[in-house]
Amino acid sequence: MEESYVLHLQKQYQKFSDFYLCYCGHARCEPLHSYGPAVRPNYLLHYILDGSGIYRVEDQEFSLHKGEGFLIEPNKQTFYQAGEEDPWTYLWIGFDGAKCESCLRSLGLGNGQLTFRCEDGGELLKLVESMLTYNKSDTEADFMLQSLLCRFFA
Repeated sequence: MEESYVLHLQKQYQKFSDFYLCYCGHARCEPLHSYGPAVRPNYLLHYILDGSGIYRVEDQEFSLHKGEGFLIEPNKQTFYQAGEEDPWTYLWIGFDGAKCESCLRSLGLGNGQLTFRCEDGGELLKLVESMLTYNKSDTEADFMLQSLLCRFFA
């Protein structure tokens, strides 16, 4: 059985329009657990904390492992699946806004570059776990989530 922790935010409570968090979470997946084919309305980053799996977008397939991640761009059909022998544990953040594309490009993502490597998985998980604690719709939570989102990308 999959073990997951998720935060979904109400769009009407967004105070930020250039770059904002839509949802986040982390999960330990069962062997061959999959999602898709699906199309997302916003950007979504997954980062693999442990294990392995595959990510498919259009005619490309990526085999990914611990310390790697993948970008899902809006309005593109994607599929991803945990490995059979070593299923992944991953975290994710969904985000949107007018400046997302330029923010991602400044990090070397987008424009055909859909995967990345990062050695700070423990810090990324701490940030997502902090995001999960701000589950109220109020001004403090909005600003804290915006701050944590920026720290995640920093």
